[in-house]
This record gives sequence, structure tokens and C-alpha cells, in this order.
Amino acid sequence: MKTIIGLGKAGVGIADQFSKYPQYNIFKIKVGPRKERSKTVFSIPKKQTPESYEKNCPSLKTFLKDVNGDVVFVVDGSGYVSAASLRIMQQLKDCQITVLYIKPDIQFLSDTCRLNERAVRGVLQEYARSAVFKRIYLVDVPLVAATLGDVPIKLFHERIYNAVVSSMHMINVFDHSEIIMGTRFAPLEVARISTFGFVDNEDGKENLFFALDFPREKNYYYGINGEKLQTDGTLLRKVNERVLAEAHDGLKTSYAVYETKYEDDYIYLTAHSSMVQP
Repeated sequence: MKTIIGLGKAGVGIADQFSKYPQYNIFKIKVGPRKERSKTVFSIPKKQTPESYEKNCPSLKTFLKDVNGDVVFVVDGSGYVSAASLRIMQQLKDCQITVLYIKPDIQFLSDTCRLNERAVRGVLQEYARSAVFKRIYLVDVPLVAATLGDVPIKLFHERIYNAVVSSMHMINVFDHSEIIMGTRFAPLEVARISTFGFVDNEDGKENLFFALDFPREKNYYYGINGEKLQTDGTLLRKVNERVLAEAHDGLKTSYAVYETKYEDDYIYLTAHSSMVQP
């Protein structure tokens, strides 16, 4: 079972969406008064600068004492509390950490928030590239929003978080499911800076949640209705055509087909790069 640790407003919002699925243990770290703490919620007193959060990061060893194995650490760099990310993750002993980084719409951030966001995003990528973390997945909020179309203001963040979590969850489910055809993905060791998304069934457009520069590998997850797997003789040709069309010098592509009970088919994808994304 994976553990999800959400830091800050967006991190907590993402963690709340993951809580809908029984496969995850959820822990939330937010800014707020001490009285709001519980077994699964840790509140950090509000501070005025990113440096204050980093220098005065509290001990969470008791709060996280039962956390082990695979951990997804979710953080949004626009909040000052994100500056404490490394200090918090240093307290996760013997854990395999994957970072899910939520990049906000930076054009509306203050100068200080923008500088903090850039610093946090850059540092976390460097740590992933150096194999301190298992991997970092980058998500760009405006790109996710573009895949959703018009969304009511009150539901904006909920819909964004749901799109991110449902996609990541299904990829995780497929990673632990039997493959009908294709190969189990083992991304290149040097390509630890990643993103994910889906393919639109109607127009075939790829919707990655971050515009990854110079990806070295793409993996396609085909979730196909069981009856269709037995009756559609054109499916394998279509899959091969898409996957081969994307491959070129420097970009490796692969796919795996999984049987589902859903009426509709779903195609998800991951992309991986060895370069820090600007």
C-alpha cells in the first residue's frame, strides 16, 4: 500500500482526492494552528517567509513513525511552506520517495512566491536526477485545466486535483495488473524527471500534464474492454501505429494492454526525461 503525504494547500487537496481509494494511506501537512493536529493531520504554524519554514521545520518523526515503503510526496511550490519540503522528507527513513510536484499558474504569483516556486521546483528535480528520490512527476495546472474545458470557479481546484489523481491512480493500478499484450515498463535509470496524462479517444490527441522538454521515453497504458479484446481485429494494428509513430531518434516508446470491465476504453501515458525542466 502506498502512502500519500500532502504538503500545503494543493498537496492536501491532492491527498484528499487520493483518500477516495482504499489503496492509499493518507497524511496531510498544512499551515494552521496546533489544535488542528490529529493522527493524519499535522499543522505547522504560519510564518512570513519561505526561509522561516525551512529553518524552523518541526520534527515530524512521531507523526510519520509508521510510514515506510513507497511514499508519494505531493507539494505545490507556490506556498511558502513548500520550502520545508526537503527537511520533511529527510525525516522519512527507509522510504522510497516519489515526488508529485504541482506547478501553479505562475503568472498570478507575487515575485516572492514566484522565486520560491522556481527554487523548490529546481531543487526537487536535481534531487530526483541524483537518485535521492525514486522519481519526480511534474504537473502544470494550466495544462491540466486546458484538458477540462470550462470549469466553474468554485469547482476549479477540485476538478484539477481529481483529474491528476484519477490518472495517477489508474496508472498505478495498471502497474500492478496482468498485461494482456506488451511489456512491463522499466523507465531508464537516468530519466527520473517525468509527467503523465491521457490520450483523447475521440481525436487521438495526447494530453500530457507537463510540457516535458526532450523526453527520452514514453509508455502507453491501454485499458481496453474485455469484450473488445476478443472481437476487435484492428486494435493491435492501431496500437502499433500510434506507438511507432511517436518513436524517433532519442525517444523510446512502449506499450502495455490491460483488460478492464469499463464500457469505455482508456489510454494513459507517462513520459520521462533526464533533463531538469526549466
